[in-house]
Amino acid sequence: MRILLLAPQPFYEERGTPIAVALVLKVLAERGATVDVVTYHEGRDVALQHVTLHRIPSLPFVRRIRPGFSWKKLVCDAFVLAAAVRLARRERYDLVHAVEEAVFIAVLLKWLFRIPYVYDMDSSLAQQLGQRFRVLAPAGRLLDACERLALRHAAAVVPVCEALAARARRGNAAKIVLLPDISLLDDTADPLGSAVGARRVG
Repeated sequence: MRILLLAPQPFYEERGTPIAVALVLKVLAERGATVDVVTYHEGRDVALQHVTLHRIPSLPFVRRIRPGFSWKKLVCDAFVLAAAVRLARRERYDLVHAVEEAVFIAVLLKWLFRIPYVYDMDSSLAQQLGQRFRVLAPAGRLLDACERLALRHAAAVVPVCEALAARARRGNAAKIVLLPDISLLDDTADPLGSAVGARRVG
């Protein structure tokens, strides 16, 4: 199976979502899947069999990208979109694995290239924006509608908690696979071990 994985964050870093992405890549590599990963310019490269990193260009004015919505992530996501479209035109993917807000890119890829996608739902972007930026509260219905669209058209949704699973059910997701986050109490653990190294394109 050939998979395009969209990881809209610095990768690899030893924190929440990047660790979860690393574990997904490790499992896919062990199963023999060929995976192209589109991710940000920041982070450490990884060396896993059949896994290739495609980083966006290094942006001198975008550094130290933190979790959560920000103008820095918007800029980087625009480059992720461009890279994803370029790869989808060139390769024949069986599946797109979209992490967090990259699901909206996956929706576009499905419309353009008819590639099914899995929504790796670590949070609700609509809920997150509404709570953090009150100025966006009037647009809440539009944000919710966009999220429901992404949920409804996904081949599967993988939420990390029951609250997100309930949200996916309300969005009429076709298939929901609840996959709770692993414990990160041991912050010295490296899920990739010696795989942290160099294998990248771009």
